[in-house]
Amino acid sequence: MFVKKRIDYYPITVILLVLGIDLFIFFFSRSLWPLIVWIPLSLHIKGWICCWNHNHQHYNFFTVSWANRLIELIMGLQTGIVGEAWVLHHTLGHHLNYLDQSLDESAWKTPQGRLMSRLEYTLKVGLMAYPKAFKVGQRYDKSRNKLIQNMVFTVLILGILCSIDWLKTLIMFIIPMIFLLFMVVYETYNHHAGLDEQDPYQATYNITDRWYNFFTCNLGYHTAHHLQCGRHWSQLPQLHEEIKHKIPTHLYREAGFPFNIMTKIEQQVVQLRHQSS
Repeated sequence: MFVKKRIDYYPITVILLVLGIDLFIFFFSRSLWPLIVWIPLSLHIKGWICCWNHNHQHYNFFTVSWANRLIELIMGLQTGIVGEAWVLHHTLGHHLNYLDQSLDESAWKTPQGRLMSRLEYTLKVGLMAYPKAFKVGQRYDKSRNKLIQNMVFTVLILGILCSIDWLKTLIMFIIPMIFLLFMVVYETYNHHAGLDEQDPYQATYNITDRWYNFFTCNLGYHTAHHLQCGRHWSQLPQLHEEIKHKIPTHLYREAGFPFNIMTKIEQQVVQLRHQSS
């Protein structure tokens, strides 16, 4: 099969649909109004694509390398995190070092042992994301070279788009890429901050909300993900069920907006159905 797991047709379809809308508005819109309407909506969707990009780097969508490189290029233009940046900074960095704050590429603790504020963490980790990816890449030449190639391709495409319409390129691509890079870091603060533990079952927060995990492709089962990061995202709920008795209850968090609203609406609908039956 061209796609390794059939369920990945879901994120792949959305990724390509968003690309199509972006390009349609870029090339055919004669005013900025479609951009102004589309950008806020697309930022939410591209925020989910950030999660899917993360999953893809752990378990590639496709069975052929050229398709994986192409989808990585597309997601890089959508999220600001180009192909192989996740691999170096996150998989070969953070995943190996998250139990040691002196080594963790996404460290939430300062060298002096102080817990960073969320804003401080976002700025420090966000600004150092690519430099740290290159630092990890010193040990993985092949992966580092792929990162450089992907960055060059991304800059080249942005340059071509700028030559066509620099303002649309800035609004539709460059600003969202920068914003989403830092937004990803902002959200990852919730995964580990304050948990200075050697036990992997106590070093990660989890969110089991159905809607949150639907749109993020099970990012909420974070302990399971860290224990077996090579597992496909669709298998994480099952793994979570197998290990949940080892996870302390205080390491479960509620989903934020808009997922908490969606869950409340769903609960109200279920209650109304029970009352009417």
